[in-house]
Amino acid sequence: MSSGYSLPPAEHAAFAVTSRLLSCLVTEGLLRAFYVPIDSDAASGALVVLSTHLMSEHPVIDRALRPRDVFAIVPLRHAPMTKGSTHKQGQAVGLVDPLDMLPQVYELSEVAPTDDKNDALKSAILSRLTPPPWEFGRYTSLSDALEPVRLWNKFVEGLLLDQTLRETIEKELRSSLNWQREAFEHPPRCPSLSSPAIEWEQSLVAGHPTHPMHRARSMASVPSSYDWYHPRIRFACVPRSKLHISGDFEQKMRGLVESTAAKVGKSLPTDADIVFVPVHEQQISNILQKFDDVSILDSEISVGALAQSSIRTVIVPDMPGVAFKLAVGVKISSSLRTISHFTADFGPRFSEQIVPKLVINPDILKVELEPASAVYRGDPDTVKHLTAVLREEYHPREGECLIVCAALLEMGHEGLQPGVSAIEHILNLDTPDKKAAFLDRYIRLACEALIPPLLYNGVSFEAHAQNVLARFDTTSGELLGFVVRDLGGLRIHAPTLRESTGTDFQFLPGHCIETATLEETYPKFYHTLFHNHLQRLIRILGMHHNGLGWEMLRTHLQNVIPVDHPLRKAWLAPENAFVPGKCLLRMRLQGVYRDMVFNPFPNLIQYSPERA
Repeated sequence: MSSGYSLPPAEHAAFAVTSRLLSCLVTEGLLRAFYVPIDSDAASGALVVLSTHLMSEHPVIDRALRPRDVFAIVPLRHAPMTKGSTHKQGQAVGLVDPLDMLPQVYELSEVAPTDDKNDALKSAILSRLTPPPWEFGRYTSLSDALEPVRLWNKFVEGLLLDQTLRETIEKELRSSLNWQREAFEHPPRCPSLSSPAIEWEQSLVAGHPTHPMHRARSMASVPSSYDWYHPRIRFACVPRSKLHISGDFEQKMRGLVESTAAKVGKSLPTDADIVFVPVHEQQISNILQKFDDVSILDSEISVGALAQSSIRTVIVPDMPGVAFKLAVGVKISSSLRTISHFTADFGPRFSEQIVPKLVINPDILKVELEPASAVYRGDPDTVKHLTAVLREEYHPREGECLIVCAALLEMGHEGLQPGVSAIEHILNLDTPDKKAAFLDRYIRLACEALIPPLLYNGVSFEAHAQNVLARFDTTSGELLGFVVRDLGGLRIHAPTLRESTGTDFQFLPGHCIETATLEETYPKFYHTLFHNHLQRLIRILGMHHNGLGWEMLRTHLQNVIPVDHPLRKAWLAPENAFVPGKCLLRMRLQGVYRDMVFNPFPNLIQYSPERA
């Protein structure tokens, strides 16, 4: 998901990481930036990102800006979303997306590069950065600055940041760069409407659209050649008294283990107090190190699995209809992919007590339930390494296919034209009218499916593109509805939930899912559905900068949200031109994962070209 498909894989990967890093730095307000229009057929203008030390200066910069004040310069296809203020340096930028950027990143230089094929574009940029207010002296050229790690170190030079954290983030950026290069060098083929859902899960090329560590995978004991999509699932023997078990977890796992052992002619422990817990093969060393009373069954008593897009959730052909969400001590996108005791406790109870009572249209939205789980009892920071959740997989009906939405938004598949997304390819969306018709239906169904539980039950699903699956008619290609999964990332206002369902549902003390007010459920929903999910679809179908996609969204929100509901004001009222935006990089700098960090972002819902 990048505009750099004209570049070789290594440079393309560098741009993919760098563009995300710059997007976060600017949009999250970690660095200031101005948009400067230029006279060029190649770009509408330039994003001039200012250096770290200028964050401490007065909001209105009234002095000349010199070379050391400029962090990076990026040519843009279209104007970014601004903060609504114009300065002598340009328009203050509020939100810039990687897809806004052309695949070049520059720094000021005293030395002109030789044989520069982008000379005309660079000249157009420099011709607008003249005194006043720009005073660059001998720095009259632009040099390439695609390397993300160097830009990261340049950014943190001016910060009081713990050295260990600084080095850790640098390693994560390097990992993201390496894995992204691998994906660009060996891209998957694009599946079709007749492909099984798991092929779509494993067809991601770039993954998260804005996270700088979007492709990072870090686990010290695992070789870089390990195939995360095809792991083996082993089984731990855990004393029943040491586990908190929900649902029919024990019975299901015993049945799977007994049939597996019988196939290979192996005997099982005879201790009746043992419960078999599935574990990822790469998690075994962590488990044996942390849990003295846990053993692992013989390696022959194991099952092959296919990982979904999240890597830690797998399906097992020997147990169809069930997905295993397993703790794995691997960092993906800078977060450790373990499973908390909160998640293990919450999913089965919420699935049984609440999901059947939610205000949902079952024709257009299905919820994948989490009926069973097991988690070791004890210190939360330890037990998260030995947790398993069983999820019921939605089974498509005859003539229906299921596709994880993140896969639809990907580009760069083997054999496809550069810049053509999977959704454009499989549905032959080759005209503006076709794209508009599809997008309008997609947005309408998404709003009608996912917003009612928020409105009437106080339940915010985590509706980013990896947690939502689209259901299509395999013959006509018509979008039928959605499936939402993963109950671990919800936000819920308990009083609204209890009143609307008539159920006195309880939360474990300290569980981040529970919010103090109804309004606190809104930012997570906005981030996942609008900022992460729909923004990407609107952009790849070419309906962001002309505002048409956001006009569609406003229309459908007005149809779904009652006039007197506070959600309508929060998203649609003119005075709410800015909304709380989730800050991925700020969270990483603060070392938090489950606790959200928000900063004001321009409200995408209200976007129009006139108000950019």
